Amino acid sequence: MLSEEEKKIMNLMSKQMLLTKSELIVHLQKENYNGTDISIQRLRELGYLDKVESMGNCIVITQKGLKAMREAI
Repeated sequence: MLSEEEKKIMNLMSKQMLLTKSELIVHLQKENYNGTDISIQRLRELGYLDKVESMGNCIVITQKGLKAMREAI
């Protein structure tokens, strides 16, 4: 089960599909959330997010992540 912060990240990522880590942090800081690194790491371990380094340091949602969002994590 995902925490509220992880659900917010997944919601945002499902809408944007690709964000830099700094863009994601800016979006989440508006909601006073500071545990972004930990949540991103956990979501990567679950296979919901992945890094794309060839385009800079971007984070993308995976097919597994999109499927989980459709099934309402």
